[in-house]
Amino acid sequence: MQMQKNTLHTAAKIAHRLGARDPYSEDHALRVSWYARRLARRLRLPENEIEDIRMAGLLHDIGKIRFSSKVFRNVKEHPSKSILKQIKKHPEMGKTILEGQGFPAKVIDYVYSHHEREDGTGYPRGITGGNIPLGAKIIGIADTFDALITDRPYQKRRSLKEAFLVLRKLSLSSFDPVLVETFITEITINGL
Repeated sequence: MQMQKNTLHTAAKIAHRLGARDPYSEDHALRVSWYARRLARRLRLPENEIEDIRMAGLLHDIGKIRFSSKVFRNVKEHPSKSILKQIKKHPEMGKTILEGQGFPAKVIDYVYSHHEREDGTGYPRGITGGNIPLGAKIIGIADTFDALITDRPYQKRRSLKEAFLVLRKLSLSSFDPVLVETFITEITINGL
């Protein structure tokens, strides 16, 4: 129990450090963690699995702490190809940061795999469907949902209805349709 408490404390400190570089990231990580936990609960996963998913949601973007200042200063436009290339490295950077820090292997794997997609178009490995850990799939949906419903420098927030439409469209290729519908049910019943 004490080890789990220490691990959570470390996770919160790491997420806060990223927030010092990019204030949006800290709040985003908290929301992703919250949405991912809710979806995991709605799926009636075991409590220890829910906790691993929550922790990975909090840490999912931790690799961004290694970004150059150029990435964080890019606040007025959609990221360029060179910045997108750097951004796509954050799952691998996150994995590297978390390894050897006492985090459960599942948490590290969820952080590493949260941008993988059902059809293999994700990154960093381009794995498909059943090869993607369930926790990573859950975090991917929560991450996308939060990005859709919050203002970004290059994108205005969308309404819940619009966000649900986008998630449903993505469930045709990128996300597991059962998970998407379960998530939408959770948000519809219990709100944000």
